[in-house]
Amino acid sequence: MNLWELVKKGAEEGLEVLKDGVWVAGKNGRIWKKKVELASVQDNVRKIFVRLGRLAYEFHPKGEAEFYGNEEVRELIAQIDEFKISVREIEAEMENIRREGRRKASEIQEQPPIFVI
Repeated sequence: MNLWELVKKGAEEGLEVLKDGVWVAGKNGRIWKKKVELASVQDNVRKIFVRLGRLAYEFHPKGEAEFYGNEEVRELIAQIDEFKISVREIEAEMENIRREGRRKASEIQEQPPIFVI
Protein backbone atom coordinates (compact mmCIF):
# COMPACT_ATOMS: atom_id res chain seq x y z
CA MET A 1 0.00 0.00 0.00
CA ASN A 2 1.50 3.33 -1.00
CA LEU A 3 1.62 6.44 1.20
CA TRP A 4 -1.44 8.05 -0.42
CA GLU A 5 -3.57 4.94 0.18
CA LEU A 6 -2.44 4.85 3.83
CA VAL A 7 -3.30 8.54 4.30
CA LYS A 8 -6.65 8.07 2.58
CA LYS A 9 -7.48 5.00 4.68
CA GLY A 10 -6.43 6.78 7.88
CA ALA A 11 -8.58 9.79 6.97
CA GLU A 12 -11.59 7.60 6.27
CA GLU A 13 -11.17 5.73 9.55
CA GLY A 14 -10.66 9.02 11.37
CA LEU A 15 -13.87 10.32 9.84
CA GLU A 16 -15.71 7.26 11.16
CA VAL A 17 -14.32 7.87 14.66
CA LEU A 18 -15.37 11.53 14.40
CA LYS A 19 -18.87 10.49 13.34
CA ASP A 20 -19.07 8.16 16.34
CA GLY A 21 -17.95 10.99 18.62
CA VAL A 22 -20.56 13.32 17.18
CA TRP A 23 -23.17 10.60 17.62
CA VAL A 24 -22.25 10.23 21.32
CA ALA A 25 -22.48 14.00 21.81
CA GLY A 26 -25.83 13.97 20.01
CA LYS A 27 -27.04 11.13 22.23
CA ASN A 28 -26.17 13.11 25.35
CA GLY A 29 -27.99 16.11 23.90
CA ARG A 30 -31.03 13.98 23.21
CA ILE A 31 -31.01 12.68 26.77
CA TRP A 32 -30.70 16.21 28.19
CA LYS A 33 -33.61 17.30 26.01
CA LYS A 34 -35.69 14.43 27.40
CA LYS A 35 -34.64 15.32 30.95
CA VAL A 36 -35.83 18.90 30.41
CA GLU A 37 -39.09 17.59 28.95
CA LEU A 38 -39.49 15.26 31.94
CA ALA A 39 -38.82 18.09 34.41
CA SER A 40 -41.48 20.18 32.67
CA VAL A 41 -44.06 17.40 32.96
CA GLN A 42 -43.15 16.85 36.61
CA ASP A 43 -43.53 20.59 37.27
CA ASN A 44 -47.01 20.47 35.73
CA VAL A 45 -47.90 17.53 37.99
CA ARG A 46 -46.74 19.50 41.05
CA LYS A 47 -48.91 22.45 40.01
CA ILE A 48 -51.93 20.18 39.62
CA PHE A 49 -51.31 18.62 43.04
CA VAL A 50 -51.23 22.10 44.55
CA ARG A 51 -54.56 22.93 42.90
CA LEU A 52 -55.99 19.61 44.02
CA GLY A 53 -54.80 20.22 47.57
CA ARG A 54 -56.34 23.70 47.51
CA LEU A 55 -59.66 22.21 46.45
CA ALA A 56 -59.48 19.54 49.17
CA TYR A 57 -58.81 22.25 51.74
CA GLU A 58 -61.77 24.29 50.46
CA PHE A 59 -64.09 21.27 50.60
CA HIS A 60 -63.12 20.28 54.16
CA PRO A 61 -64.57 23.22 56.14
CA LYS A 62 -67.76 23.11 54.10
CA GLY A 63 -68.25 19.50 55.11
CA GLU A 64 -68.86 18.52 51.50
CA ALA A 65 -68.54 14.77 51.09
CA GLU A 66 -68.65 14.80 47.30
CA PHE A 67 -65.04 15.83 46.79
CA TYR A 68 -64.46 13.18 44.11
CA GLY A 69 -67.75 14.06 42.43
CA ASN A 70 -66.57 17.61 41.80
CA GLU A 71 -65.90 18.20 38.11
CA GLU A 72 -62.69 20.19 38.65
CA VAL A 73 -61.34 17.46 40.95
CA ARG A 74 -62.07 14.79 38.33
CA GLU A 75 -60.39 16.90 35.62
CA LEU A 76 -57.28 17.42 37.76
CA ILE A 77 -57.03 13.71 38.52
CA ALA A 78 -57.44 12.92 34.80
CA GLN A 79 -54.64 15.39 33.99
CA ILE A 80 -52.37 13.72 36.53
CA ASP A 81 -53.12 10.33 34.95
CA GLU A 82 -52.23 11.74 31.51
CA PHE A 83 -48.98 13.19 32.87
CA LYS A 84 -48.10 9.82 34.40
CA ILE A 85 -48.40 8.30 30.94
CA SER A 86 -46.20 11.08 29.51
CA VAL A 87 -43.58 10.46 32.20
CA ARG A 88 -43.48 6.75 31.36
CA GLU A 89 -43.15 7.52 27.63
CA ILE A 90 -40.31 10.00 28.19
CA GLU A 91 -38.49 7.59 30.50
CA ALA A 92 -38.87 4.83 27.88
CA GLU A 93 -37.48 7.15 25.19
CA MET A 94 -34.51 7.99 27.42
CA GLU A 95 -33.86 4.30 28.03
CA ASN A 96 -34.00 3.63 24.27
CA ILE A 97 -31.43 6.39 23.69
CA ARG A 98 -29.19 4.92 26.40
CA ARG A 99 -29.60 1.39 25.01
CA GLU A 100 -28.76 2.64 21.53
CA GLY A 101 -25.68 4.36 22.96
CA ARG A 102 -24.53 1.20 24.73
CA ARG A 103 -25.00 -0.78 21.53
CA LYS A 104 -23.05 1.80 19.54
CA ALA A 105 -20.30 1.88 22.18
CA SER A 106 -19.96 -1.90 22.09
CA GLU A 107 -19.69 -1.78 18.29
CA ILE A 108 -16.90 0.80 18.58
CA GLN A 109 -15.03 -1.32 21.15
CA GLU A 110 -15.24 -4.37 18.91
CA GLN A 111 -13.38 -2.59 16.12
CA PRO A 112 -9.64 -3.22 16.01
CA PRO A 113 -7.40 -0.26 16.84
CA ILE A 114 -6.27 1.92 13.94
CA PHE A 115 -2.55 2.35 13.43
CA VAL A 116 -1.31 4.62 10.67
CA ILE A 117 2.38 4.80 10.00
